[in-house]
Amino acid sequence: MFWYDKSMKSYQYILLDWDGNIAKTLHIWLESTINVLKKHGHKHTEAEVIDGLSDLQTMFKQFGIVNITELVEEIKLEIQTHLPNIELYPDALFVLEILKSKGKQLALVTSSNRHLVTHTLAKYNISNLFDVIVTREDVLYPKPHPQPLEIALVKLSGSKDKAIMIGDSDKDLDAANNTGVNSILFFPPEHARFYDLDKFKECKPTHIISDFRKVLDIVN
Repeated sequence: MFWYDKSMKSYQYILLDWDGNIAKTLHIWLESTINVLKKHGHKHTEAEVIDGLSDLQTMFKQFGIVNITELVEEIKLEIQTHLPNIELYPDALFVLEILKSKGKQLALVTSSNRHLVTHTLAKYNISNLFDVIVTREDVLYPKPHPQPLEIALVKLSGSKDKAIMIGDSDKDLDAANNTGVNSILFFPPEHARFYDLDKFKECKPTHIISDFRKVLDIVN
């Protein structure tokens, strides 16, 4: 799959999501959330959990759960046990290295807490590939609010017209739209388990790819 805006242009500032985009963590978030819910006696289908996975607090409110903060922290603790086994998507590291070698400026913009990201960055020795890292602790309002992307661009001294956001969810796409930058939706075949592509198309991504190497064709 490769859907792109025919008015291709060059980008200097590359903003990248982490979970489900660079790191293969969607299944870990899903399994950890289901396990914690079951532990507390909450029985919900995989489909129900997937539907709210990108916003745990809102999902838990809809489930009628009271101790939301406690459960979210418990899920994060369970995810930590999986950190040593997290893998990157095929070609993600290759693409990041090529972009860096071409002088592109890279920012990691994630709604995850920093400690859930740094372990894998160190494991693959890729922290140095990012000029800026913006995590949940660095913002008041996470994606889809524009603040995380705006903070990244300020730190990069970057302009919106030369920036593009690469992510796997509607929150990434909406954040790009709210910030006024172009976007790439990364949607490999396995994401069909978690997401509805037609729903994401309603967010009007500038490009849609299923192969991460296609980023190089877009970014120039």
